[in-house]
Amino acid sequence: MHIRISWVALFLLTFAGLSHFGFLQSSLRDSADRRGFNIGTSVDMQPFRNESAYVNTLRREFNMIVGGNAFKWDAVRPSRTTFNFTDTDALVSFAEANNMKVRGHTLVWHNQIPGWLTSGNFTRDEVIALLREHILTLVGRYRGRIVAWDVVNEAIDDGNGQLRTSSFWHQKIGPEYIRMAFQFAHEADPNAVLYYNDYSAEGSGTKSDAVFNLVRDLVNQGVPINGVGWQMHQINPFRIQTAHRTNAQRLANLGLEISITEMDVRISLPTDAQELEQQALAYRDATEFCLSQPNCKALVIWGFTDKHSWIPSFFPGFGDALIFDANYQPKPAYSAIQTALGGTAQPPPVPTGLSVTPGNAQVQLSWNAAAGATSYNVKRSTTSGGPYTTVTSVAGTSFTNTGLTNGTTYFYVVSAVNANGESANSTQVSATPVAANFTLAANPSSLTINRGASGTSTIAITRSGGFSSGIALSVTGLPGGVTSAFNPASATGTSSVLTLTASSTATTGTVNATITGTGGGLTRTATLILTVSPGGGTGGVTVTPAVTASSPWFNEEVIQLSNTAALSSLSVTITIQRTAGVSFSGQYNTIGGQILQSNSSTSAAVTYQFNLASGQMLGAGTNRVFAAQAGGSGTIHPAAGDTYVVTYTTGGVTFTQTGHF
Repeated sequence: MHIRISWVALFLLTFAGLSHFGFLQSSLRDSADRRGFNIGTSVDMQPFRNESAYVNTLRREFNMIVGGNAFKWDAVRPSRTTFNFTDTDALVSFAEANNMKVRGHTLVWHNQIPGWLTSGNFTRDEVIALLREHILTLVGRYRGRIVAWDVVNEAIDDGNGQLRTSSFWHQKIGPEYIRMAFQFAHEADPNAVLYYNDYSAEGSGTKSDAVFNLVRDLVNQGVPINGVGWQMHQINPFRIQTAHRTNAQRLANLGLEISITEMDVRISLPTDAQELEQQALAYRDATEFCLSQPNCKALVIWGFTDKHSWIPSFFPGFGDALIFDANYQPKPAYSAIQTALGGTAQPPPVPTGLSVTPGNAQVQLSWNAAAGATSYNVKRSTTSGGPYTTVTSVAGTSFTNTGLTNGTTYFYVVSAVNANGESANSTQVSATPVAANFTLAANPSSLTINRGASGTSTIAITRSGGFSSGIALSVTGLPGGVTSAFNPASATGTSSVLTLTASSTATTGTVNATITGTGGGLTRTATLILTVSPGGGTGGVTVTPAVTASSPWFNEEVIQLSNTAALSSLSVTITIQRTAGVSFSGQYNTIGGQILQSNSSTSAAVTYQFNLASGQMLGAGTNRVFAAQAGGSGTIHPAAGDTYVVTYTTGGVTFTQTGHF
């Protein structure tokens, strides 16, 4: 049968096959292929087998894939005598059919080891034999088909920078297991590139120094190691630093290549447009770093769509870590990588986050940066929807439009410009300039504090008409025994924090306190309803224990803390009972450098400690997380016996809350 297709029909078929990224725009894969660069992602088998959008995006955007879990011991070897290659064969076949490279992950890791192995009571020689058999079988099956292997994964302990002695492999074989694993892998496939892979190994510090010392010793011993994988699980915002380049160079001096092997950039939820732009900078930095570093061979993202991401289940309160959203739509991070790869030239995206503040005969505009923009056109109309007149073109992301008429409403849009053209207009905003004025409001407007404790209310200052004078603040009408302090006492900005402290003998009851602000010849007031209670309770602190992850291989227990008043001291202790196979895996908190954290282990328990640093003050906040992570060996850890102790001081009074998970 002969079929004729006209050129018009062929054009329509071709056009219909183009993605939503724009007519003839390159994919990441196209741009990476032109650069001879490897852009990769890990693969989740569930959507790989069940979602066409997942598979189509994977095929279109990446030239390298990694099995998220398919190659790990527990997945590929369900028993001593049985190997299951269903998923690994599917991934390798898919890659070959689509001209993609494959990284193997991972041959030796202290997690996800099958129970038959950890509980098998094998001798050292038997474990060495099983390790060799496993590596020869798995690597040998894909000899010449998998370009690189993560041979040993995360062998360095977080706490002390030494080898992870709690690892099954270290305990059964000793530190020699690392050298043996590389030798076995090289024996199975002499042409495969063999990697040591770890997290927190990319910058400077104890962990990266420990990784460097480990691989340097392996190189000096003649062990067949070719590269180091930097996992790059980062918290937004993140930027490449000089330390990353210095670290890459010292590894290059050993003759080792590097790859970014598991990158994601998690954001504290909910996510806003500014955070997405910050995230885009992190991904752009990583791409540009790899392209500029001769020994950097690949950038692999740990997943590509927020629909299928490991982050939310392991880091409560965080998410949106990848370059496509849950609907497979590209995020600013995608465009940032594309720009770094030198993809198809296009105008910048539409600016987001346009906001406007009216002043006295003027309005102030600001917006989020658009990836790739070199300037922005600010457009104005006195009619909603336009037509708009271009007021100015600016290089930055803000502009003050002066000489306006008070009482007239103006409508604004902004577009982004680069050498390739101009974007569409942003969402419209409007503002009406007004004469200089200010108002006060207390938030919360009703506050209850106990005797011997304190509480805070933020005094919001709304300025209009270009009012910019400093405002002196005071409060009257307080009960006896209650003192006040404003920070700052004279505000030039838009807020001040009022702290009210009740003595142990303060007068109880409810009063209407008056907040007064004076400045620029004006006086304004706001009312705060204050109740002083006899005392007791928790000092306004809520402590919620939760088990956020519980599996045979990994356990995470967290304390979620919310406080309505500032804390001058804080100590959080989480004690995990050490049942069979349980060992320290990690710990983190969502506050940051104010918290000093440490851990210790005995034969009976692992203790995780978090302390507010001396001299620090922790302001009011919600859902602060203190997480204790433990590794397992095949049996789910019973969390009911684990305990916590939270001790804190607020308003000069110390409280303690305890309990079980």
